[in-house]
Amino acid sequence: MDPIKDIISEVMGRMSSSTGGSFYNIQAVWAKISKDQGSKVVDFKDGCVIICADSSLRLVKLNLNREVLLKELQKEFPSIIRINFKVGSI
Repeated sequence: MDPIKDIISEVMGRMSSSTGGSFYNIQAVWAKISKDQGSKVVDFKDGCVIICADSSLRLVKLNLNREVLLKELQKEFPSIIRINFKVGSI
């Protein structure tokens, strides 16, 4: 059984499909382009995707590749204008 936070994230993502890409689809694309099991999309609002990393070391790595990762996301979802990273549980 999925934790309640995952279920809520998926439902909220489906509801936000009018923002240029559903949350669920953004998660799937992120999983492909990041090739990184230690990060996850946790929010998408007003053109900004927030990615949670499991450690500060991974956060540094993601920040170093921010522009490349953003361009890859924008190929699928042009409405994404920003990407932010934070450390937290995934």
